[in-house]
Amino acid sequence: MSSRILPVHLLDEENPVEEVVQIVVPDEGTVEWIQYWHEFEGHLPTPIDVSITGSMLYRCPELKWYNFDVYPHKVKLTNTGYTLVISPKWKTERPYLEGGPFLEKHVLSQIHFHWGADMMEGSDHTVDQRRYPGEMQVTFFRSEYLTQEEALRHPDGVTMICYLIKYDVNPDARLSWVIEGFQRIQEAQKFTRIGPLPMSRLLPMFYEDYFLYWGSLETVKGDSYVIKWLVPRATLFASFEQMSEFRKLWDPWDEPNLRNYRPLQERQNRHIFFINAHWNQYNSLLPIPRVPEPSISILSPAYRKNSWMLPIQNRNNDNVDSENAKVSATHFVPTKI
Repeated sequence: MSSRILPVHLLDEENPVEEVVQIVVPDEGTVEWIQYWHEFEGHLPTPIDVSITGSMLYRCPELKWYNFDVYPHKVKLTNTGYTLVISPKWKTERPYLEGGPFLEKHVLSQIHFHWGADMMEGSDHTVDQRRYPGEMQVTFFRSEYLTQEEALRHPDGVTMICYLIKYDVNPDARLSWVIEGFQRIQEAQKFTRIGPLPMSRLLPMFYEDYFLYWGSLETVKGDSYVIKWLVPRATLFASFEQMSEFRKLWDPWDEPNLRNYRPLQERQNRHIFFINAHWNQYNSLLPIPRVPEPSISILSPAYRKNSWMLPIQNRNNDNVDSENAKVSATHFVPTKI
């Protein structure tokens, strides 16, 4: 990779000797160039509106999903009073992402949700100036930092994948096994176990057609972290009854938690990358999926080399084939329009 080197002249007031610091600017068209923009745009507030209009078409390697068909040891579902958190745990290797806009492996950490008081609001992000009933945000962190807490201290540490939740008259089977546990955690600070089922039963996996931008995440404690935000064109969907279950969860004051989405922020001329465009681009989001497709998750080299690491549900080849068939029933590909 060739790069541009920009000289920056610094003058120390106490020692009036000019010092030249060289800043390496990666070439446009590389993954490194995407990473470069966190220095200038990572502090900008989120969430924002994303759209094909005004975004920058960009090519990246294919995004690869590892171990998302592997059963977790347990899945914890918590009503924090502010949001709903899914915390899966594995005895051995976690699911992770490589390729795409990543320079290194990013492992799955946790999942949380945003929703509103009715079907006209709820999503953190808007797409084409439209807000949706809900949003599922999945946190990944750079594996070398070992924990999410440590990764948050680094500008290249954490990526959030944000799935919009559309309305449909039919329930989404991917959400059903999560919503099943809501009755046990109606009060704030309650938790329960659900599943466990593989994350491929919940996450729509994609390798193209997604938006990427940089922005900050503000916490209630006043901390601010640099996050890489991905908004795929593939979505979840939910029926009116499914979204109503979210509004029955209580906040810390024993009242229904009707709204937990954040205020929309200005774009402020930041880059919004539209990665690996493929499907029809008339709308920024893809239509609600109808046609099943197999999971695109693959086993990592560690699992392929050491099959004993796999959970018992994944060890038998017949079981794997059976589970892949079940998973495919909840994964869809949109029809070109």
